[in-house]
Amino acid sequence: MSEEMKPVFIEDKTKKILDIIRETEAAFKNEPQLSLGEMKRIELIRRMKEDTDKIEYMIMFNVLMIALTVVAVIHFVLFGKIFSLICVVLGLAYFIYIRKKLTFYTVSLSNYKDNFDKYLWEGFHLKEMRYSAVKLAYLIFFPLFVVFIADCFRSEHERLSIWLAISIAAIISGIAWMIYFSDDKETLQNIESELKSLEYL
Repeated sequence: MSEEMKPVFIEDKTKKILDIIRETEAAFKNEPQLSLGEMKRIELIRRMKEDTDKIEYMIMFNVLMIALTVVAVIHFVLFGKIFSLICVVLGLAYFIYIRKKLTFYTVSLSNYKDNFDKYLWEGFHLKEMRYSAVKLAYLIFFPLFVVFIADCFRSEHERLSIWLAISIAAIISGIAWMIYFSDDKETLQNIESELKSLEYL
């Protein structure tokens, strides 16, 4: 997501993590002279701290899953297709699983307070996990959402086969994701490369 398209958010839930970052930065600053590796670590944690992907991705994820649930239920009421209810169940199961998993890994970050390199790597893996979870949700569930919405506004004769409609929507969704979020993927790759370079500093 390009920087100009990213609003700035502040979230109280990240207070513990931010406290750890501030303590680590303070510890480094109290050293007589920072080494190249220490400066690199401070720069990396600042970049990861300033990124708003946690808020943005969770908003996108929550909106998609809630919207899919509502539309799928309406679709079932209108057309009586069991497939709609199956999508609701799968969507809710995925939503609960991802939320619990991300919450667990976010809370467990504080366990690495005394090992800053490990903390950086775990923070990176959390960002990567969040990116992958939202990407998968949009690749799988967004096409279903589009098909259900389209069905509600088309007559019986205008409807495509549901699997053909889902396939077309999935292709469009995949292309849109690659275009719109390519810079986020590049950012993750750059962070990973810099983290690996710390091994030699």
